[in-house]
Amino acid sequence: MDYPPSPNSSWVWRRICRVKHEIAPGYTDGIWHQQEGFSSARCYDWLKGQAPKMMWERVVCTGWSFPKHNFLGWLWAHEVLQTKSKLLHYGVVDEDTCQLCGMGSENQEHLFFDFPYNRQVIQQVKQYSGMDIPATNALEWCVHRQGSRLQKEVQYAMVVCVVYVLWQQHNNRRQEMVLVRLEWIAKRILNEMKARVRERDKNHLRIFDMEWLESKNLM
Repeated sequence: MDYPPSPNSSWVWRRICRVKHEIAPGYTDGIWHQQEGFSSARCYDWLKGQAPKMMWERVVCTGWSFPKHNFLGWLWAHEVLQTKSKLLHYGVVDEDTCQLCGMGSENQEHLFFDFPYNRQVIQQVKQYSGMDIPATNALEWCVHRQGSRLQKEVQYAMVVCVVYVLWQQHNNRRQEMVLVRLEWIAKRILNEMKARVRERDKNHLRIFDMEWLESKNLM
């Protein structure tokens, strides 16, 4: 633990040697404090400390979403999308009233679930797919989904797809101030999900999962 790396050592070696100082408190008389013994995984868990499991983990990391959807979903779950409410917090704008409807603060909850037009889009998607997509608390809704693993992951992917397309349409409206027909947006959401389902290898799927995908108009 007292070894000092040479100033001429490589950056990588100096960084490795610095790590030993960070984990030194985990040793007592040269013995790792955990009964299970030392491993890089246990050491990492010890360094980061205990943290609650995030609700968004399963929702934005499913293979039934396009990567671009997952990335946008990750930003949404962390509440870091550049809404006017967020820009006001950063001091970029002077007020955060929604410029599309003039009602309420333009935060994520308003854009995706309170903005009347987007609520209608979600209702249309529910009619096309038969999925009970929530009008609020979407992450919590995802966590409590029922069904097989595939069915839950596809429902997660549908919510993230809704968020992705609505955010894209929101940015377009801010630039052009034109509302696209909600039926067109709803069909685009469904078509994006269909495209992703078509890409996946379905030879290993169980019959009832295939039937479920067909019942949701995704085949």
